[in-house]
Parts: sequence; structure tokens; C-alpha cells
Amino acid sequence: MSINTVRLGPGNVLPSKDGEDVLTPGYTADLELRIPATIRGPKRTENAKGRIWVTDHRVIFIADTLDTPGTSSSAANAPSEPPSYDAPPVLSSLEIPYASLKIATYNLPTFSANNVLITFVPVPGDTSLPDPGRGQTIEAKVVVGEGAGHGVWKRIEGERMRAEERRKEEDVLPAYEPRI
Repeated sequence: MSINTVRLGPGNVLPSKDGEDVLTPGYTADLELRIPATIRGPKRTENAKGRIWVTDHRVIFIADTLDTPGTSSSAANAPSEPPSYDAPPVLSSLEIPYASLKIATYNLPTFSANNVLITFVPVPGDTSLPDPGRGQTIEAKVVVGEGAGHGVWKRIEGERMRAEERRKEEDVLPAYEPRI
């Protein structure tokens, strides 16, 4: 799991890894990333508008404004001034591999837009997001445009289950063979 590591290729093409299949087109999306209080900093919320893709290995969000600080809560107070030395990076992209995804739910609230809530923990050793600590997670609330929220959630859940099955198959121990 990392932020600000994915960039669109020439012609706004999503870069994919070897053997990775992109399963959905880039739907418009509003992302709200909720990071709990950690040793590295206080609780914060980052907001961005962009596009979301689902592949067979990860969920990818790329903001529309990659190089301009804008809608993040930390940069919204002073958009014309450069960020302070201890300000968190502005959210320009988010990558969530299925191995770090804990739960994905589709919510139908009464007084707001339908959304997908993705709960995950950062990959160990990743320095772009803080380790939330034992028992805590990071949440990404995604409002998907074009009426595709339910379809995106079904794809995420289906691929998460397939990734879990692949991981279980890889963890199978070899059969015992006695030494002679």
C-alpha cells in the first residue's frame, strides 16, 4: 500500500505490472483517506478527486491534479503558500494491493452518496503511509461516479477473494517424505 507512487503513462494510460490485467475502466471517483493518529503524526484526512481502476492485483486511484496542491485537508488552508517542512504529502495517487486489504464494503447511506469503504493496513516497510499500529487500520472512502459504485465494489471483493485463494494455495506445505 502506498501513496503518490503511481503515475499515468503517455496518453494517460495506466501503467500495469507484468501479468497484471486491468479489469475496469477508469471511473471518476472522490476519495477520502482517513489516517489514524500514529507516532509519525496526528489523525488526518486527505481528500482528492480523480479516477479509480481495479486490476487483478490491486486497486489504484490517481488524482486529476497530480502536480498541484489542492483539495487535501492539510493544503486547503493555504493553497498559495508552499507546504511547511513537516506537512504530509498531498495525495496524488493511492495503490492498495489485495494482500493488505482487510475489508471492502458497499454503503447505501440515507443522506449522502453511495460509497465503497476500503479498510487496509500499509505494506510493512512502506514509508509513504504511517504504520497505524496494532489493531488499527487506514480507511479509504470512495464515491464512484457514473453509477458504477456497486460494480466496482463487486470487482474488488471478487479479486480480493481470488487473491486470498492464491495465497492459500502458495502456502500449502509440501508432502512429508521420510529420509532413507
